[in-house]
Amino acid sequence: MKADRVCAVAAAAAHDLNDELTVILSSVTDSILSLEPGHPARPLLLDLQSAAQRCAWKASGLLNYSARHGAQPVAAPLETLLDN
Repeated sequence: MKADRVCAVAAAAAHDLNDELTVILSSVTDSILSLEPGHPARPLLLDLQSAAQRCAWKASGLLNYSARHGAQPVAAPLETLLDN
């Protein structure tokens, strides 16, 4: 069914996005912790951290939605699913 395929693609995309956001959040957090409190880059990094956390929350929502609708993440790159 097309709806099942869409849920599977959404779940795969959300997993990929979540993985990338984990790397971003880890790097940003490490950068924030390494800066002195008054450093001029600190507010920018805090904004970046907040935006990445919002994206992670949205990816989590996609994963929860797909799980409620019976979609299981597939063991294939997202590009493969889109090409088929």
